[in-house]
Amino acid sequence: MLDYYGSIIKSEEEIDSELIHSFRKKCYESYIQRIISELRREEVLYKEYSVSGWMVFHCKTIHEIISKTINYQKKQNEKQLKFVYCYYQLSNDSDVCQLICDKLI
Repeated sequence: MLDYYGSIIKSEEEIDSELIHSFRKKCYESYIQRIISELRREEVLYKEYSVSGWMVFHCKTIHEIISKTINYQKKQNEKQLKFVYCYYQLSNDSDVCQLICDKLI
């Protein structure tokens, strides 16, 4: 029971590599690193945890936050892509394009 009082520390590098490894199939490593940096800036994710504290209390929550962030950005990107596709399909009719742009701005 050496870690009962949080005596074994999980470092920032270990946490980062674990999170990057968990989400590497969903997006680029640089994007995951940006999310991690933002979570640290907002003080949602700390620089170090005890191993037991990370596994019991924080790991699941941080994974959920990162998953929601990735899914939200994916939906936003899909909307933008659909808009651009529609815009180019309708580019012959400039009134419709102008109307769409006016609604978005």
